[in-house]
Amino acid sequence: SILSFDFSDFWDWFSAAPSDLPLFRKPIEGFLTDDFKPENGHFGLDYSVKEGSPVFASANGYVIFSDFTVDDGNMVILAHRNNFITVYKHCSVLIKKVRDRVTQGEILALSGNSGRLSYGPHLHFEIWKEGTTVDPRQYLLNY
Repeated sequence: SILSFDFSDFWDWFSAAPSDLPLFRKPIEGFLTDDFKPENGHFGLDYSVKEGSPVFASANGYVIFSDFTVDDGNMVILAHRNNFITVYKHCSVLIKKVRDRVTQGEILALSGNSGRLSYGPHLHFEIWKEGTTVDPRQYLLNY
């Protein structure tokens, strides 16, 4: 009967089910203000947020970059399984450092308005697969 079903066995099976990609989640709570438009040089999604809002790891991974760049300001880049990378730009404060292991939902940084290419508080978020930028909407469970 369903009442005697051991759900722990179900979750063990489900978590071990093969998948060719990580399960990505929205990296911040905010309003989507700009879409993925590679033809215009915009390779991600922009979320309008208050400065200092928490920026979350979209999936489990490792920090491979956490520093300031002139164009993109304070930026964090995570490497994920199966050759995926996520990029989080224009942050005000960086919390995680290179080589940190992070779990999905962990705070990486605080949102901001840093860098020459930022024109107001927001988070610019990108997903790359095997060295090529992809539309994050194809991979995010929610956006």
